Amino acid sequence: MFRLFALYRSNDVSMRLFDMVGCLSSAMDLVSPEVAGHHLRVGSIASRLAEVAGLPGRECADLALAGMLHDIGAFSLKGRIDALAFESDDQTHPEIGYRLLRAYPEFARAADMVRSHHCLWSKTGQRPPVLTPELELGNLLCLADRVDTLLPRTPEKAFDRDVLLKKIRSVSGRMFNPWWVEALETLAGRDGFLEKTASGSASRECLDIPDEHNPALSGREVSRLARLFSQVIDFRCRFTATHSRGVAATTMILARELHLGGDDRDCLEVASELHDLGKLGVPAEIIMKPAALDQAEMATMQRHAEHGYHALSGPIGLAGVAKLVVEHHERLDGKGYPYGRHASQISLPSRVLAVSDVFTALGEDRPYRSGMEITRIVSILEDQADRFILDPDVVSLISARRHDLDAARRHAQAQALADFDRFTSGIAP
Repeated sequence: MFRLFALYRSNDVSMRLFDMVGCLSSAMDLVSPEVAGHHLRVGSIASRLAEVAGLPGRECADLALAGMLHDIGAFSLKGRIDALAFESDDQTHPEIGYRLLRAYPEFARAADMVRSHHCLWSKTGQRPPVLTPELELGNLLCLADRVDTLLPRTPEKAFDRDVLLKKIRSVSGRMFNPWWVEALETLAGRDGFLEKTASGSASRECLDIPDEHNPALSGREVSRLARLFSQVIDFRCRFTATHSRGVAATTMILARELHLGGDDRDCLEVASELHDLGKLGVPAEIIMKPAALDQAEMATMQRHAEHGYHALSGPIGLAGVAKLVVEHHERLDGKGYPYGRHASQISLPSRVLAVSDVFTALGEDRPYRSGMEITRIVSILEDQADRFILDPDVVSLISARRHDLDAARRHAQAQALADFDRFTSGIAP
């Protein structure tokens, strides 16, 4: 069976906060080539601007986090593309991002910056009469974000640093704090930073966050932050708002009943929350389509397993989770995706996750059908076990514990729906 390596075996963990955030950042940018790498570049630009401006290391790190997560609240492809408009003043997705992040202590300061990252410096060109530290830092993040929108989206397109700086200077004092613009002028003259960023050579390592501001994460902390990831995945619409929570509740009961070891249980818990991470690379318009998907849309949807794997396979601490994520749509008969693996190649934890995913999905309302009752759900699972699609032993356990599992799933999903309703309260559609 696959293990979650040292992350869950000792305090000497190999994954740090920025490694975990980098996974989410990478997944969010899968939705379109037009936004590929956008979050990482904005995090890099923002932290370097803060450094040049002489801000403390803690604020540089928080700005890097905020940059890597700044469009976390833009759930649709259209929303992500619209946010690239240079003078975009949309306040909806910054508010959604703030609400997602504010509950997590690691992101408390970054959440405030995300909330104000589309706030202009001044409508009159004069210094704003009321200015909070959050608005000041949010405006620095705004500058980093807008700089990246001016960088070429493809390697073939030429980059002219002078043209970019001229554009930024033209709105200094109105869109941006002149102090931040001065910092950009200084940064632009250092080591070809903008040219390197434009060429696509930016990476997680280029953020260069010192360990004192990049804490090591324990297994429990990874599980807690995985809940944030699952909310970003699921909260794009009411139909999916509770899915990961239901899968996690079902998976944990099955893991206990199957006497899976501590490492495997921990790995499954995180994978349950993150199994659909790759769906951040699937346009919300496809996920919410109130009809059957066509062939091209289905191909896009099925790529989510690989997307999730690639997003999670960087940090060694998530290697076991990534393995489960990529296998959760494999079938024992070898006809699953993405790799068509056969039963001998599919671990027991992956089989558990696959059954939990189907069990939960069948009980949920979807745009194209209502959720099914438990008798019908078990009948479908048993049919798939008979046809060697799902693991017969795991399905037998579902059948035997059907009412307990259904009650646990419903309870977990009711809590998730309450969280979703609180989250969306007062947000404009």
